[in-house]
This record gives sequence, structure tokens and C-alpha cells, in this order.
Amino acid sequence: MARLPVKRCTSGLTLIEVLIALAIVGIAMTAIIKAASQSIRGTTYLQDKTIAMWVGSQVLNEARVGILVLPKGETLKQTTRMLNRDWHWQAQQEETADERIKKIQVDVYGEEEEDQNETPIVSLESYINAKE
Repeated sequence: MARLPVKRCTSGLTLIEVLIALAIVGIAMTAIIKAASQSIRGTTYLQDKTIAMWVGSQVLNEARVGILVLPKGETLKQTTRMLNRDWHWQAQQEETADERIKKIQVDVYGEEEEDQNETPIVSLESYINAKE
């Protein structure tokens, strides 16, 4: 009985194909990591902005109800602790055209002491009825 030749099936990837596949996966993973990093940075920025807004609103509300007294013509600088972080803020009261209404401006900064050149995270202003 004669033996028939056995046909070997050679399937698999060459070294070049493997290297190209690894390069494509590497580029894709780099893009995914960069997108995730940008998303985390954006989320942190929005979180800081939201908390700073809460701090500024609290200062304005305290000024409205009379808990916080702002000296005329001076800037009041204080620190508020909210959500385990220190938030530095400065508030000032300004005159308006109507002597019964006062303008209050509050600038909120992050954890570091505010600098003259630093831009506040949030800057809020409100108007209150001045009680003489």
C-alpha cells in the first residue's frame, strides 16, 4: 500500500506581522491613556470650580444676612475649610450709584496662598441692601 503525501498546514504569524500588530495596539493604548488622562484633568477642574463656587456663595450669603461684615474700601482676606481643603478668598464691598445698594465681590483661590498675579478659580459678585 502506498502512502499518500501528508500535506502540512502551516498557519501562524510571521515576526513582522506580530511586530505590526504590537505597534498598532501600542498606539491605540497610548491614545486611550491620553484621553483618560484628559478626562480626569477635566473632572478635577470642574470639581475645584464647583467647590470654589460653593465657598463664594457661602461668603456672599454670610454678607447678605450680616454674619460677615466687610470693611468699606478694604479687602477682607480669609480662609474657609470645605471638603477637607483650605480655600482662600478675598471679598470687598464697593459703592454703587444708589447709596442703599452695595456691591460685594468675592474671589476664591485654591489651596495655595493667593498671589497678586494668580487668577481666582471663581469670581462672584452680588448686590445687597445696605443697612445704615
